[in-house]
Amino acid sequence: MGISLRFARRICLIFIIFTFILLVIIVYVHTFHTSFLKSIPSFSNVVIQSNHSNNQKSIKNDKNKIVPKNSQLIYHPSSESIVLRALLLFYPNDQESGFLPEFRWFYRSWTEMMMNESTLWRTDIIVYANKYTSVFKKLGCLYEKIRLDSKEKPQCRIFPYIRIKDRTSNHDVSSKYQIIDTQRSQTLYDQLRSYGYIDSINTVFEFKTTFLMYDFILRTDMDCFLTENFALYIPYNDSVLVGHGGYSTEFNNKRLKRIARDMNWKYANKTSLGSTWYGSPSITYQMADYTIQAMIHLVMNEFTIPEREHKLGVMLWPEWHFGVLLLYGGHLAINHLISNNNLTILLADQLLDQGVTSKDQVDIRKNLRLHLHCWHGSNPFSKFEFKAGKYKSIDPSTLISDTSASGYAMRMALESKSMSLEQLKEKLLDIKKL
Repeated sequence: MGISLRFARRICLIFIIFTFILLVIIVYVHTFHTSFLKSIPSFSNVVIQSNHSNNQKSIKNDKNKIVPKNSQLIYHPSSESIVLRALLLFYPNDQESGFLPEFRWFYRSWTEMMMNESTLWRTDIIVYANKYTSVFKKLGCLYEKIRLDSKEKPQCRIFPYIRIKDRTSNHDVSSKYQIIDTQRSQTLYDQLRSYGYIDSINTVFEFKTTFLMYDFILRTDMDCFLTENFALYIPYNDSVLVGHGGYSTEFNNKRLKRIARDMNWKYANKTSLGSTWYGSPSITYQMADYTIQAMIHLVMNEFTIPEREHKLGVMLWPEWHFGVLLLYGGHLAINHLISNNNLTILLADQLLDQGVTSKDQVDIRKNLRLHLHCWHGSNPFSKFEFKAGKYKSIDPSTLISDTSASGYAMRMALESKSMSLEQLKEKLLDIKKL
């Protein structure tokens, strides 16, 4: 009995010692393994970093992917793509002294832009004007000729247009490519003939047969500049990009929403919508149509006679101002078309209507600015200072390496002023030789 007890105690002691040794081994192995893992690089991290690095490199080398925050708005198509574009302008001949400088610098930026454009692309300027004047003839602009195919070289094209204020009771077409809604034309004459910007939108509505053959159109003012990026990037199909409109306040946003309800129109809560539109010709035509409908409603129901006669000046700006009736009309039209017709109309306030006073040398290229617009102000570049002759002492050749918005706009404007119309035409002919 005693022997059995002693034997059991020995067995128990051996078991305890063995268990202790096993625990020591386990702890040692675990400690070593943890220390070893900490002493070597994480292979999973290395792989991720390597893939990220390669991806960044491919994005940098692939122009299709250099669209950081605007990738949902524009893209750079393949080198085999054939792209037809038109730039739509309204030119008031009876105000030529004020608008010719702007047309000249826009024309100059057009030729500069096309130096970076694919030889398979075609970008025309289409001008709706009262007369086919010597200015257009010297520039070599075609008269009453639409684009017939994709092989024709880029052209400046002029189509005759009688302004609303000059129509009185005559609403006959002035061009074989013009379609006039006689009743609407009469309403515009009765209600909006004194509103200076009505023709810039009405030309888009009445001349759709001049631009529906293009893949994309840009509806723009003339006090603008096209950048080198415009030569490379286009919107996605069946969409329109809208630039920035500096009219929105809490008050007029609420008022315009109420007006949409009064008109039985839908509303998408989009604000600060500009009148520079870039994209689908058919959608742009609808935008113009509905914008004019909204403008007629606004002028008849939301503005007093003193406001319509400009007797209040800018007293009510920016809350409610007759001068930006076009923007209010566009605001209502775009909101309705987005909600009711499910059209893709996107705010591109970082691409279009960009200012011309920035001194940042990399901003245009880095942020893919497509289109620069002269805003009110005196900082260079200022269209008012330019027209007043304040920049005459600046040699444009000193600005060739200046890639800022201010420097680029200044160079384009100064070059366009120093060149004769025939020399501007030669710039276009040089492009056609490429």
